[in-house]
Amino acid sequence: MSAAKCDVSFQIGYESTSPITEATVAYLDPQGPTHDIKQLLAVSNIIKLSEIQDDIQTPGTYKLEAKLVANETVTRREFSLTVDGCSSSSSCYVPKIYEINVLKDGQIVMNYWVDNTSDLATLEYQIARDLDFTDIIYSKVGFSDTAYTQFEYIDMKNGNIPNDTQLYIRIRKYCSSPSGISDWSNIVDFQSGEWKEPIAPYFFSVGCVPNRFDNPIDLQESICRTGGMWTRKVRLDTFIPQIGSFIYLSDGITLAVPGKLDELDGNTPVGFNENGIGWIRFPDYDPNVIYDVSPETARIKGISKYFC
Repeated sequence: MSAAKCDVSFQIGYESTSPITEATVAYLDPQGPTHDIKQLLAVSNIIKLSEIQDDIQTPGTYKLEAKLVANETVTRREFSLTVDGCSSSSSCYVPKIYEINVLKDGQIVMNYWVDNTSDLATLEYQIARDLDFTDIIYSKVGFSDTAYTQFEYIDMKNGNIPNDTQLYIRIRKYCSSPSGISDWSNIVDFQSGEWKEPIAPYFFSVGCVPNRFDNPIDLQESICRTGGMWTRKVRLDTFIPQIGSFIYLSDGITLAVPGKLDELDGNTPVGFNENGIGWIRFPDYDPNVIYDVSPETARIKGISKYFC
C-alpha cells in the first residue's frame, strides 16, 4: 500500500524587478532541514509539503520560514501550516489521461477521466521535458475546466510551453472527503506545435440567452440553470468577466455576433445566429450575476437587473 499523502501546500507571492537568486524554506518546529525551492518557484508559486519533505505524512502543525534573496535584498517570513487530513492513495482514486490533442493554433487539449467528482477538490497537472519529471516546465493546481467535463485546455499563455518539443504530461486528484491526494496518473508523451496566441485566450463555460426574448429568467428553462439548454462555451479577451469584455467563439478569433453564431445554435437553432447574445452568466465566477450584452458587438455592457 502506498504511504499516506497529505493535502497541504502554501503559496509564495512576491514582486521584484530583480531575479530571485535564492529561495529556501526551513522547518523551524518541529525542527527540520532547509530546502531549496528556487526551481519549484520558477515553475509555480504553489509549493507542496510533499515536494520538499517526503516524510511529512502525519497530521499536525508545522512552523516554517521562507527566505527569498533578490539583488542582495533578503526577505524572511515565518508561517504555520496545519496538516489536518491525510489518506492513502487507495481512497483517492487516480485519474486517467486518454489522449493529448494539439490543435492547429498550437493549443494543447487534454482528454482525461475522473472516477468521481463528488469527492473532488481539484486536479493538478504537470508538464515536463523528461519521462521522470525531473525537468518540469509547468505545473498547475486547478483546471480551467472547472466543470470537469474531461477536456482541459492547457494554459498556453502562462505555461510558456516550448514549440515543437517532445513533452510529457501527468495529472493527479485532490480529494475532499476524506482529504488526500491520489498517485500520479499514467504519463502521456506528445509533440507540442507552434503556439499562436488567439485574440481571446480566456475560456469559460457560460449560460447565455439569445436576444430574441424579453428577459433571460422567465423562460421554460432559465439562464440560471447550470448545464441546461443555454449552456455554451465561449472565450473572453479579459481574465475575468467584466463590463467591456468582448465575447468570442471557441476559436478565440471570431466575435460572437449575429451571422457568426452557428456554433452556439448547434443542430437546433434557438436564435443566437439571427439575434446575437442578449445575456450571459458565468456560473464558475459568480453564479448569481447576469450581464447584459450588446448583441451587435458581443460586448458585455453592464450588470443586468435580472439575477439568479
